Amino acid sequence: MMAMGALPVPDPVPTRWAGQEDAAVLGGLAQQDEAAMRELHRRYAPALYALAHRAQVIDPDRCVQDAFMAIWRHAECHSRSRFDGRTWMLILAHQSLRTG
Repeated sequence: MMAMGALPVPDPVPTRWAGQEDAAVLGGLAQQDEAAMRELHRRYAPALYALAHRAQVIDPDRCVQDAFMAIWRHAECHSRSRFDGRTWMLILAHQSLRTG
């Protein structure tokens, strides 16, 4: 059981996407590559949980999961975006937290 206020620790094991730019990993995710999702989770779960914490959401686990699902569903849109991968994902996550 996790202590109140503690953030889950993402899987520390890098995937084959380790060292790749976020845009490349998002491209892999757009191709439904589950390893790409694991890599993005490894990189960005702490930031998304911090957003959820700052937003004082009731169920941060569900909200972060919803945010990652939104990233998964819309990954193919990143290549048409003017934002870098990190910014694009955090915007999507923020929108997901607001609607969740």
